[in-house]
Amino acid sequence: MSVFSKLMGSHGTKKPYSSSVKSGLTPLQSATPVAPVKTNGLAWSAPPEHALDNTSESILRAFASLPMDQVLDHLQVEREGLSGDEAEARLRVKGPNTLRSQKPPSWFILLLKVIPNPFNLLLIFLAIINASIPPPDWTGFTVLMVMVTISVLVRFWQEYRSGLAVFRLQMSIKTAVRVRRREGETHMPTSELVPGDIVLLAPGDVVPADCLLLETSFLRISQSQWTGESAPVSKLAVAGGDKADGSLFDLANICFMGTGVVSGNATVVILRTGSDALIAAMSKALRKSRDLNAFQRGIQNVTWMLIGFMGVMVPIVLVVSAKTTGNWGQAALFSISVAVGLVPEMLPAIVNANLARGAYLLSKKKAIVRRLDSVQNLGAMTVLCSDKTGTLTKDEITMREALDWAGNVDVEVLKLAVIEATIQGTGGNNMDAAICNFRLESGQEVQTTKYEKSVVIPFDFERRRSACVVRGVAGGAMLICKGAFEEVYSRCSKIQTDKGESAMAGHHRTTLKQQVKTLNSQGYRVLLVATKQLAKAQIDDEDGFDDIETNMTINGLLTFVDPPKPDAAESIEKLKTLGIDVKVLTGDNMAVALNVCRALGIVQREDSIDNDGPGAMTGAELANLVDEEDFDEAVKSCKVFAKVSPVQKESIVASLKKHGHAVGMLGDGMNDCLALRKADVGISVDSAAGAAKDCADFILTEKGLAIIVESVTIGRVTHANSIKYIKMVLSSNFGNVFSILAASAWLPFTPMTNLQILAQNLLYDISQIAIPWDNVDAEFLETPKSWQPWGKYNPPRPPTSR
Repeated sequence: MSVFSKLMGSHGTKKPYSSSVKSGLTPLQSATPVAPVKTNGLAWSAPPEHALDNTSESILRAFASLPMDQVLDHLQVEREGLSGDEAEARLRVKGPNTLRSQKPPSWFILLLKVIPNPFNLLLIFLAIINASIPPPDWTGFTVLMVMVTISVLVRFWQEYRSGLAVFRLQMSIKTAVRVRRREGETHMPTSELVPGDIVLLAPGDVVPADCLLLETSFLRISQSQWTGESAPVSKLAVAGGDKADGSLFDLANICFMGTGVVSGNATVVILRTGSDALIAAMSKALRKSRDLNAFQRGIQNVTWMLIGFMGVMVPIVLVVSAKTTGNWGQAALFSISVAVGLVPEMLPAIVNANLARGAYLLSKKKAIVRRLDSVQNLGAMTVLCSDKTGTLTKDEITMREALDWAGNVDVEVLKLAVIEATIQGTGGNNMDAAICNFRLESGQEVQTTKYEKSVVIPFDFERRRSACVVRGVAGGAMLICKGAFEEVYSRCSKIQTDKGESAMAGHHRTTLKQQVKTLNSQGYRVLLVATKQLAKAQIDDEDGFDDIETNMTINGLLTFVDPPKPDAAESIEKLKTLGIDVKVLTGDNMAVALNVCRALGIVQREDSIDNDGPGAMTGAELANLVDEEDFDEAVKSCKVFAKVSPVQKESIVASLKKHGHAVGMLGDGMNDCLALRKADVGISVDSAAGAAKDCADFILTEKGLAIIVESVTIGRVTHANSIKYIKMVLSSNFGNVFSILAASAWLPFTPMTNLQILAQNLLYDISQIAIPWDNVDAEFLETPKSWQPWGKYNPPRPPTSR
């Protein structure tokens, strides 16, 4: 055995680099095939015996703690996979591996949903009164119902069309996976998977169901849609042990439906599919009815205002008219006419036309409107709660600098890193790809071709480092190692300084550790680069060394970050100009979140990760605030919330709404769903988790804040034109009513009939149909606009109006 074979096969007792690596997968437990198991009814579908209850979390924890052989035995499957007949039988029992159907509701159901608008109900009530009091006024009844019909049809068509657009978007994403069946490997739709299926995962795959890892090869999984953590996590095929007190997502041998394979390969066995999966449990929790949003509350307030005025005016008109004419029946009909005159009959139609116009304009800005009400809510939004990864940042690891031990830029460190990354290859490691991209962008020339690759030691999540041995043109050999700071630092005894290589002294160690601590506090990920010169005998002598990665020389540091998007700072500044406060809610750690938010101007430089400043808090700190007032004050004052749970995100949004804010929430993961539903405006993206898109009011076809800035302006234009109509028509209607009331006190006959009042209102309303296309003054668009009926309308005009 050569020295490099020993290096790759001796890491404690686990030996992850055994000869089985040649197959491309690393079984981290015995690969002995499980003996064929006879099917015993539906025992394969029952939870493990030691599961605490029947919840998805408890069952997954139970599976994670079992040895692989016991899991396979419980699922009644061999490593060669299920037979086609057995899989088909299980599919009939469990049903397809899909979540609740995302098909839009039928046109009839959607029509029933859009009818019960407060204005519509008020008009329907008045129409029924017109038709029920003898003699029935069928003309008035018809006019009112026509107004309701127009309003309903405008709203129905826009929401039906948006629903179809979202459905087509979802249906355009079809996935298939490699499945190992007893008859051989095949590709099949994820909807046909069943518990016990053996699935092979590769980079780029989406995990099709909750599953247990059987074999892994450098597997890294993105769980950001669940946890908010931007960095992928390593997964290993080892029993998870007792994780009762830890996070479910810390289980090393469990992968969850909807997460993504970033790099590496794995063989998994499916545990839970469809409605049994963990993601389905979250979906069920989201089916409760939603709170009223800002627009709905505004419409409700306006409706109650009208009802209040009617409650005051109708009895007055009834008494005054009856005493003047002496005919109580005629006075009753006249008072109903006054009630009709107070109501702007075309208000629902014109408001919905405004919303539909706004939705059309938003579609031109790459935003699909799922709920028409939310167009106006964009204009009312005062706080935008946003996730970090992919919205404020690029969602890609980028190399920032190559530094020496003292923190100075060092080209030689970059050259070493480029050589090692090039030899490793960039197919499955985003760090290596970032190093190579940095070299191209910096224009630094590195002659990698003059180095001959001798040995490659891939990155291992247990070793947390990678290495290679290269031969130079002179025939000498050099080991280049890079990896996590502690893992590489502990194997080094020398350091490269500007005076050359020297033994590592105390001040070297102190300075180096302080550099790393500072960089970590600023949100950077740090890799250490080290080298070692090797003699020919060290390479050829099979028994020369137990481990060559010792006594290495530290050359320098590499820093990495998920950088802010180029337009993020500008977009945030524009949102501030528009009167919108931006708060960041992320599951990522505080250092990373604060580094990004400082760069974008969301928080000030003095806000520390220890919360010395008022700008940031962690989820743990929020959890310690047992007093509701303290929690509300923290939410009000803080700009950044890191390591927050889905429930905490929802509570933050609820707190803001409670204090009068119209809240927008931008998120794309399962951990954002509760907050998306709670917000007045839920915003997601087309690449988001299915449940997140279900909870959203808007779906952006391009992720970023720039689209939201433009959308806010459109929302305010929509709001302005709606309010413009309401102010004009209500002030006019009130003027008419007071004029009629004054006339009825002096005239011995009814001044105007119900039909005349309706005709007058409609003649005026028809002229307002073009309002959705009206221009809006620039100063009106500078601040958020909300529905405040008691303070928005002109006082009633004196006896003459139109």
